[in-house]
Amino acid sequence: MGIAILAILEILGGLLILFLGLAVAAVSGTLFSALGLAVPAGIGIAAGGVVGVFGLLGLLVGWGLWMGKGWARILAIILSGLGVLASLAGLALGSIPSVVGLVIDGLILWYLFRPNVRAFFGRSAQPMPTQPTPSA
Repeated sequence: MGIAILAILEILGGLLILFLGLAVAAVSGTLFSALGLAVPAGIGIAAGGVVGVFGLLGLLVGWGLWMGKGWARILAIILSGLGVLASLAGLALGSIPSVVGLVIDGLILWYLFRPNVRAFFGRSAQPMPTQPTPSA
């Protein structure tokens, strides 16, 4: 149940970020081009493209989590880890709302390392059994 919720949230977040990236690219490209500022227009379009790539990555991770793919769990861990770092940087700069992101990403990391979740993604929480060594 928790994995399904996390997958749906990743997909919804990915869609939101994808549309945000498209909006940034479209608005900055249109606005700066209309003002005859080609370099800022190009920077805005590139920034929107980078944001859009993160949106696509969120969609991919959400789908992979839904399908129980081990690589999706690893990517979700990486993205949540980056989210923790970004929230800590925000807190260091005085952004109190960064606490929300820190808590959410921390909970996601905690959940993804739970033994039952690891087992679902094919990562056993149990240590590997040792093989008997042949005696001489």
